[in-house]
Amino acid sequence: MTWLACVVWLLTTAWLQCISRSDFYSLWSIYALAFATYAWLIFSRQSISLRDGLVLALTARVISLFFDPLLSDDYYRFIWDGMLMHEGVHPMAYTPSYLMQHPGIASVNEFLYNHLNSQKYYSVYPPVAQWIFRLSFEINGMHFGGHVLFYKGLLIATDAVIAYLLYHLLLLKKQPTQRVLWYALNPLILLEFTGNLHMDGIMIAGLLGAVYLSDKKSIVWSSLLMAFSVLSKMLTLILVPFIPHRLYWNKMILFSILSCSLSMLILYASFRSHTGWMESVRLWFVSFEFNASIYYLARELGYWIKGYNTIEKTGPILAMFTLCGIGLYWIRYIWKQRPDWSTAMLFVLTFYFFMATTVHPWYLASLLCLGILSMRIYPMVWTFLVFLSYSHYEDGGFHENYFLIATEYILLVAWIILEWQTRKRQAKIYSTTPASLH
Repeated sequence: MTWLACVVWLLTTAWLQCISRSDFYSLWSIYALAFATYAWLIFSRQSISLRDGLVLALTARVISLFFDPLLSDDYYRFIWDGMLMHEGVHPMAYTPSYLMQHPGIASVNEFLYNHLNSQKYYSVYPPVAQWIFRLSFEINGMHFGGHVLFYKGLLIATDAVIAYLLYHLLLLKKQPTQRVLWYALNPLILLEFTGNLHMDGIMIAGLLGAVYLSDKKSIVWSSLLMAFSVLSKMLTLILVPFIPHRLYWNKMILFSILSCSLSMLILYASFRSHTGWMESVRLWFVSFEFNASIYYLARELGYWIKGYNTIEKTGPILAMFTLCGIGLYWIRYIWKQRPDWSTAMLFVLTFYFFMATTVHPWYLASLLCLGILSMRIYPMVWTFLVFLSYSHYEDGGFHENYFLIATEYILLVAWIILEWQTRKRQAKIYSTTPASLH
């Protein structure tokens, strides 16, 4: 039976890469089948072994090399930014539309420009990503297929690093290493990273590497990897205070100072006087909105009171509330109750995503890794439910199906409550069991 499930999983994950995002119901149906097979492979009594599961995961990623990205066109911006750096123009200096209107600044490609989904915006990608874009362009030039293979190969290698780090962190926490397959076989991870070239895996590898080295009490190398993670995607900046879980005040402060200082120093050295990146960061709070939860409720309240979209005020207010909430949780984490580091990070990111204006499906990869390490199932459940957000692209349009978005979050919150109550009940039973029976 296991071999049949493996075949079905391989076929469905490959099939997903043949479906356009405008064909939402076909996409959702095949994704649901792939996810059901994934759940059977890791939870059934005939669950797949770690070795066989990793071979299966690698096989699926190799198959992915033969498909072009259909769910995302972000990689055109990767090529554009790499092209600008090759031309000696900083990607944060000008928007693509400005460069097309002023052709004397750089020799740009009109075909590539027409495929960009953010022609009027500055690049949103931090230094590590920009270095990768430059390397890919130096190798592949304007050969689009070469870029796709380059990024797919890089992301396969990144997934291998993540699996390796998860394995060793699970060993350190004395937890079942089989859980590596929760990440390696998850259809969302395969589809969004190797399939559609999202770079969050590089950020996750840096984060897990920093945690692993902090456990080994290697402060400098841990700080370097944390800075690498932040410079890949700045999301992990909010996790810096929670990383050195076995290093107390003096070393915790040193770690935080080193990580943040390195990040800011390299950020400044890379972007210099070009302030386009600040505008890009601002857009995440005052312009972009996708698959949100609390923000959408606040936005509706704004419509009711003001009569228009209040994102320019609501977004920053929610961001400040998020920052304050994380700060208060950190104080509690330090002074009153020090939970497991992975649990603390998981709660922080969950809170962040619930307050965010934009939650794309691939964002949840970091949450999934932390769920694996903290023995929580709800991040995995969310990687299933979040696929409902692809209804945004149904029939080639750009409009969200709020019924499906509400369904996603209602089911997610119900699962979180159920899981919390189950864990609380199990902890109570364990605490009342005689010590001789533990």
